[in-house]
Amino acid sequence: METFLSGVTGTITHFVLKYWVIFLILILSYLFITFRHHIDYLFMKKDPVWRKWYKGVFRCPTCLKRLKPDDYPPNYRCSKCGNTYSFGDRAAKEWSNSKPLITKGEFFRYISLLSFLAIGALWLFYSGVLG
Repeated sequence: METFLSGVTGTITHFVLKYWVIFLILILSYLFITFRHHIDYLFMKKDPVWRKWYKGVFRCPTCLKRLKPDDYPPNYRCSKCGNTYSFGDRAAKEWSNSKPLITKGEFFRYISLLSFLAIGALWLFYSGVLG
């Protein structure tokens, strides 16, 4: 059993060390997707409607848990019961009607993810891994 475990550990270590660039790109992409609202807020914090929506403190009417921003203003989502609500002032409710095609935060995230994809593809093709 010990030789089996050491063999599996050695194989996994060899694989990770051989493809470290892919793992780094996967981790960075996961972080960009997971923290998308935080990244958007960094770029959109000068927009007063976005800032009020992101920092808004509303409670779920059914379970009284704090709602989190969901997608675009004025939408909020309860992480406990999964319901989506629309709260906010008139400017937040009208922001979705006049929102740009792509916000600055989305643009940065999409460009970053595309660059990660391009770096990974170039690394795969030029390192001789695929051929």
